[in-house]
Amino acid sequence: MATVKVLIEGYAKMIKDGWVATSTTCLVTDGAKKIITDPGCHREKLVAALNNEGLDTNDIDYVFLSHQHPDHILLAGVFGKAKFITFDTNLTYDQDFLVPWEKHTLGKDIEIIETPGHVLEHISLIVNTPQGKVAIAGDVIWWLEGEKQVFDLHQKDHSQAKGMNMEELVKSRKKLIEIADYIIPGHGKMFKVKK
Repeated sequence: MATVKVLIEGYAKMIKDGWVATSTTCLVTDGAKKIITDPGCHREKLVAALNNEGLDTNDIDYVFLSHQHPDHILLAGVFGKAKFITFDTNLTYDQDFLVPWEKHTLGKDIEIIETPGHVLEHISLIVNTPQGKVAIAGDVIWWLEGEKQVFDLHQKDHSQAKGMNMEELVKSRKKLIEIADYIIPGHGKMFKVKK
């Protein structure tokens, strides 16, 4: 089975003229394969987190990008040897070679699923681990810094991103909680799904 480790717990704080934010970044390991999810935008935190695992950017085989917002994808280019699983019309990028991904492209214990709503093109991972199924949800679910972290299907999406569709977002949230035992949000702490 695969394993998931949160390397950086994402945070998002509104300030007077903008945001202070970076996404949750996870390391998914499946056998010898190493996958980074949403590498974020804080370079020092990312490099330190990789170093703590005894890794550098060249050790990563795949980078999974849930959606196009810079606080999730800005540092993707630092992984020079990786292939990229993207939201962009569901393509895998291997340098300039583009092919569609299949739901189990990353391995039999890792499923890629479409989870629109926060934006139209949004994907999440479902990882079969010894502890149960873990959903790496991107911004299907996320909280502001200091906000009480209580899951609600109809929780407001604070970003109000272009293309945000609340009806689709609720459907994607339902899909994740039906599948997963644990959910790792785009910003905030991992939580256990109450069944």
